[in-house]
Parts: sequence; structure tokens; C-alpha cells
Amino acid sequence: MILLAADIGGTTSRFCWRDTTAAAPAVTCCYPSRRFSSFIDLLKTVIADQKLARIDYACFGLPGPVIDAEVNLTNLPWRICACDLERQLPIGQVELVNDFQVAAYGVELLDAGQVQLLHPGRCDPAGNRLVIGAGTGLGVAPVYHLGRNFYPQPSEGGHIDFAPANAVQQQLLDFLHQCHHQHITYEDILSGDGVCFIYRFCCHRSGRCLPSAPFVAADVHALACDGDEVAVEAVRLFVNIYGEFVGNAALLWPARAGIYLCGGIGLKFRRWMNSSAFVDGFLNRDKMRPVVEQMPVYLVLDELLGLRGALLQAQRRAAAEGVFTLN
Repeated sequence: MILLAADIGGTTSRFCWRDTTAAAPAVTCCYPSRRFSSFIDLLKTVIADQKLARIDYACFGLPGPVIDAEVNLTNLPWRICACDLERQLPIGQVELVNDFQVAAYGVELLDAGQVQLLHPGRCDPAGNRLVIGAGTGLGVAPVYHLGRNFYPQPSEGGHIDFAPANAVQQQLLDFLHQCHHQHITYEDILSGDGVCFIYRFCCHRSGRCLPSAPFVAADVHALACDGDEVAVEAVRLFVNIYGEFVGNAALLWPARAGIYLCGGIGLKFRRWMNSSAFVDGFLNRDKMRPVVEQMPVYLVLDELLGLRGALLQAQRRAAAEGVFTLN
């Protein structure tokens, strides 16, 4: 039996497949998402490259709300329908899942060496979890704990309106209104594009001219690592707002079993995430500080978290059909 899993991002799409009848480990491959005009074109390439004659079960983590087995991706111009994939491709059954829902499945597979503690709290194993992550976009997955199992829920919490917490953040919001658009969400700030917008804002505040060439979040990170004062200010502001967003989300979904931060930006900004800039933002809850103070916060160091979660879900689906034994 062949299982196929994917974690589709606005920048990179990651796949892995496993032959359950063989002892070999799962095979992983990656593709630039924007190189393909549609998800079907991307899947055809994966199937051809990996020489997969038939796929029995597939689980795809996708950045967008999944409604009736269909999704319009948030950061890619793709519309995906499970029935279309099953009809046009050699795939038996397809499950479409929100990308942060599969990331939350992946949390179950983490070991102690794959997380970094940012805030200790007081872990309650019987509590709920919360999974949040900044990357190309901003994802949120509440995870409900019932009995012995955790049940991740889909969410579009990253699109909540941005609310400034101080005068500098109000200036940032005004700056974004001037150069971006009128509706500013947390994803506009806590994302790859958001890093660049914050850097532009910090350049504006300091009187520095913007770089003449186009730049991306990785360029801002490189400047900050080299000690550039404006870039360091931008990264610290990003991390502080990230902490505040996580603290707000924790009030909506108390996660006494842990808040897990995944996504590429947090991992790359690891040095600043493990600082007072993040924790101060997280704990800045006024009279609700004692509530969030109890919740442990972990930075996930595994970049393939969502992919592992999608494969786990494909295995579970096959096991539910009685055609695969889940160890």
C-alpha cells in the first residue's frame, strides 16, 4: 500500500510517500510552490518523479479553509477539490486538511530534542494545546484534549485584525495603512511579507533609505545577524508582536498542555524568540497575566512537522479502513 502526504506552503511544497509493505523509510521531496499553475500539475510532477503507479491514501495539509473537501488556498492561486484529484490522478482516497491542523497532528510525534522551551509555565498534561506558526502566512490550530487523545481543530485565526498594543505599534499600523491597504491583519505582520513591512517601517522611523533592490525576510534576518541596528529593531518588534498575538490566542484557547510555535520564521529567528522581547509580549495581559503565565510555550525545531503530521493522518485513515496497522 502506498501512502502520500504533503505540507503545502506558499513558498515550498513538501511531500513524502511510504510503501507500507516495505521496511524502507518514507521518501521525502520538495518543490517550489509557485513554479506550478495548479495543484494537479504539481501532483503529476511528484507522481512522475517518484514513479508512483498508484497511491492508495493521501493526506494534504493546505493553507486555507477546507469546506466540503474543497479549498481555495490563501497564498496561492489554486482551487483544490478532493473529488477532482481522485478522478484525474491515480489516487484512491484523498483527505484535504488545514495546514496547521496537520502541524498539530505532528506535535504528537515530537521528542524533547525537537523543541526549545521559551516559557516554562506549569504544564498540565490533561489540558488543551495550541499550535501557532508564522511563515508565508500565519496559522493557528486549537487542539482539544479528550480522554487520552488530542483533537486538532481547523482555524483561520491568523486573519484576526491587528490591534496595536503601544504607540510604536500604532505608528506601524498607520504606516501599513499608507503603503499597504486598509484592512490589516496579524498575518500581514507575522509572516514573511510582514517582516519586510516591519523593516521598511523601521527604516522610515530612523530616516534610512530603503534598499534599492527587492528584499525578502531572509535578507532582514541576515542584516540583523550582522548587527545592523535597524534590522535588529525590526526583528525585535516582530518577535514582540508575535508574543502578544500568542498571548491573545491563549486567552481565547487556554492551552495548559502547551503552546507550540512552528513555521519557518520563528525557527530562523530563534535567537530573538528566546528573549525577553517575545516573553514580555506574551505575558503582557494585565490582570489576565496569571492565566497565560501558567501555559508553557515551546518553539518547534522540526521543519517537517506538518509533513510528519500529514503522513500520520494518512496512516490513521488507512488503519481506520482496516488495511493498515498503526504501530
